[in-house]
Amino acid sequence: MTKTEARLRLSQQQRRFEWELARDEQTRAAGKFVSGKTHDLLNLVQIVQLATLELAKRCDVTAKEFLDDLTKAAADAQRSLVELMAVARPDEVIVRGAPVGAAVDAATAALRSAIDVDIHLVPQPDTVTRCTAEELAHILIGLALDVSDGPEPVELFVRERAIDGKPWIEIVRSSSYVPPGDRFELRAVEAIAKRAGGELATSDRRGGGDEVVVALPVVLG
Repeated sequence: MTKTEARLRLSQQQRRFEWELARDEQTRAAGKFVSGKTHDLLNLVQIVQLATLELAKRCDVTAKEFLDDLTKAAADAQRSLVELMAVARPDEVIVRGAPVGAAVDAATAALRSAIDVDIHLVPQPDTVTRCTAEELAHILIGLALDVSDGPEPVELFVRERAIDGKPWIEIVRSSSYVPPGDRFELRAVEAIAKRAGGELATSDRRGGGDEVVVALPVVLG
């Protein structure tokens, strides 16, 4: 298999993963929207409950049955909305992802068959972030593919550093070549980083080009 064929295969693999990522992000966005609307409805139900309490002080016995029904309906609506909110926006659980060292080694093997790339790995083998091995591979491959049409080999540095006293993994790619147009690869990489509690930052490179840094918090324990 030639490097061109290998790169095409790698790009197709990236697109399939990104399609699943996009679907998952849409589901998350829908859940966030439903959660927000549910919160608004809970506020309205609370207003009904408070109004019912005030009406009970002012109404005679003939209205008590109506107020009891209204109170029960409001309580039922509140329970249903709380359950809906729990489904729409479940509590976030921080999970341990794949060991960074093994994931980088696996991605390096796949990359070198398609692109001239050097990857320098510094962190301890058992260091983990919230990213799965597939997500870490997608980040590395995406950063490499972003500048794979440039005139120089792609160089990636995977290092560990402290930010505000806490350990983070940084994946750094510096290149004199800046691709024209929409840099779709970086948008997908950024989406993965944000899901893992991290971020992507781009800055100008001395002498031309740019430097891209993907920062991911280390999961301890």
